[in-house]
Amino acid sequence: MTTITGKKNGVMKSPRCARVLITGAAGFVGSYLVDELVSHGHSVVTTDAVPPQAPATKSLAEYRQIDIRDKNALRKFVQDTKPDACIHLGAISFVPDGDADPSTLLTVNIAGTVNVAEALRHEAPGCRLLLVSSSQVYGPVTSVRAANVPIREVAPLMPLSMYAISKVAAEHAVSAYSGAYGLQTLIARPANHTGPGQTTRFVAVSFARQAMEFKQGKLKEIKVGNLESIRDFTDVRDVVKAYRLIIERGQIDNAYNITTNARVSIGELLDMIKSIVGCEPKVTVDPALYRPSDASLRLDISRLREHTGWSPEYTLQETLSDIVDSL
Repeated sequence: MTTITGKKNGVMKSPRCARVLITGAAGFVGSYLVDELVSHGHSVVTTDAVPPQAPATKSLAEYRQIDIRDKNALRKFVQDTKPDACIHLGAISFVPDGDADPSTLLTVNIAGTVNVAEALRHEAPGCRLLLVSSSQVYGPVTSVRAANVPIREVAPLMPLSMYAISKVAAEHAVSAYSGAYGLQTLIARPANHTGPGQTTRFVAVSFARQAMEFKQGKLKEIKVGNLESIRDFTDVRDVVKAYRLIIERGQIDNAYNITTNARVSIGELLDMIKSIVGCEPKVTVDPALYRPSDASLRLDISRLREHTGWSPEYTLQETLSDIVDSL
């Protein structure tokens, strides 16, 4: 097996057939990441808190059920598998879940990350660790941070939600392990990503499902939140490609923004989905879904392009069409 060795300036020279551990592998992104890594010659071991008989684990390689809050079980898994790289997806990632139960959010997202770093430090010290963080660590658009000015990775972090706070803390934790113990760490800061298989708790899939059910006569209207908010949406397949390239070519101790900057209002997103489905439903604002208008920041991805050669393959139109086709 070719391991992740022979690096120049922290860049991996011989990436193929590395053994990659994925935490949180049973989530939406996990199966896409497994396919991306395997199709490019890597071997994969996976873990999540989901029982092995769950449908989400059926396609996962060398799967073991572990809650990342269980530091002893996690360390034993790393000891058994000896990964060359780890992509740490494991986290509570739905922002409202974090708001509803901040104690669990902080335990999973921060303490869980520390447990991963500890396991690697002791049992696989040469392993490269990619922490999947979030672009939400940068905070909101403000009077001094305009939505159309690209934000670089060196920008100050200004988290507002409990979720974003947990991700900033996790970033600091892995950076501390790099400084104190020489753990080879990298950070990914993806913007919103979506694609076939995502749950209807997320807006693009929710709209697509409702539009399909309206067309089938199952619904009389589509329920929405604030249609004026602006978001960018990147295809999950492009995101996992970025994760692979960062593990293969990223320079240690660097953070990487990931986005296509395909920025649309939520209303425009709904219009695109209605056009794809071929329906014109009644739209009703649901107060339970409504949040104040805001806009996501535009991210500078020049570091990702320069260090890894990443470029997206999917347009937003293609992503939405694939979501609709999958329902």
